Amino acid sequence: MRSSLYLVFLWSFLSTLVIEGIVILVIFRRKKYAYYSMLCNLLTNPAMNLLLAASVKLFGVNAYYITLVFAELAVVLVEASVYNYICRFGMRKSVLLSAFLNLLSCMAGLLVNYVVLNSCT
Repeated sequence: MRSSLYLVFLWSFLSTLVIEGIVILVIFRRKKYAYYSMLCNLLTNPAMNLLLAASVKLFGVNAYYITLVFAELAVVLVEASVYNYICRFGMRKSVLLSAFLNLLSCMAGLLVNYVVLNSCT
């Protein structure tokens, strides 16, 4: 059980890196911004997944989506602050970028989970 949780965390992290890294490369065409995206995700993705796992463990599976919404909002703000500080985009642009990237990677993750869960039944 524990090793499968690690694999889920690893899959989440790697897929987020790939999705957000590719999108930020397409938007800005600068490798350093993809690197900054990786740093942001190294900071936020593990913490968010631990929070989600703890929430489900403590409060049950019904707590997943409400925790996800609040955790994603916090992640957007943290990552926007990092983009604002490192890239000097300005806070508005940083929040929009972070929200867009996180929306894409979150939707991809939810889609994969939906497909996997429905293929098991």
